[in-house]
Amino acid sequence: MKLSEEKIREMEKIYSGYWWSEEEEEEYREISSDPFKLLIFTILSQNTSGINTRRAYRSLNERFKIDAFSLSKAEEHEIAEAIRHGGLYRVKARKIKEVSKYLLENYEGRLDKILKMDVEKARKELLKLPGVGNKTADVILASIYGQRKAFVVDTHMRRIAIRLGLVNEKANYDEIEKKLKEIFPWEKLKGKEDRVAGLFWLLAKHTCRAINPKCEECILKEDCRFYLTQK
Repeated sequence: MKLSEEKIREMEKIYSGYWWSEEEEEEYREISSDPFKLLIFTILSQNTSGINTRRAYRSLNERFKIDAFSLSKAEEHEIAEAIRHGGLYRVKARKIKEVSKYLLENYEGRLDKILKMDVEKARKELLKLPGVGNKTADVILASIYGQRKAFVVDTHMRRIAIRLGLVNEKANYDEIEKKLKEIFPWEKLKGKEDRVAGLFWLLAKHTCRAINPKCEECILKEDCRFYLTQK
């Protein structure tokens, strides 16, 4: 299966309305311009909604300077109190303090030192950080190299990959990432790679839903093993 230009145009038409507001985009651009801030934002995003993530991040930003030195010295319970809107706030507070301390001790608090390495080496180093898994590592790498080189797989992407029949339910992160990347016509998407990957994610989230998926409305239904086996 390959995403055709027609399907991409349809995704743009259907899902652009779900895209972030200008204010949200501006906020995310500011966050993603600093790899450490993006790391903290991504940790906060784990197992919660975008709205709660932003609320928790803004609250943390009001309370502390978001850098490795400040957060490594902060009391864990104070971090937890600041991010309580984000869910699992005690767990995330511990991760934030641990990763800040690790970066301070090993990289002088500078995440950019890791990101100056080549992509594969940087990914291996990122995965050594406390609280950083495959998804978080790829979010950070994608902010620099784009989704073509660091395709982010979350629960929505995993679900749609399985339903389309690209992988089976036992597939690991790397297998899912590889198969999903193969359906994008990257050479034809110059300058639009991340936009199209984002639209595909919106399709996975809003149409290929975990409960009550909107299969009849889906533009990929004729290529979808899940839909075809339900008919």
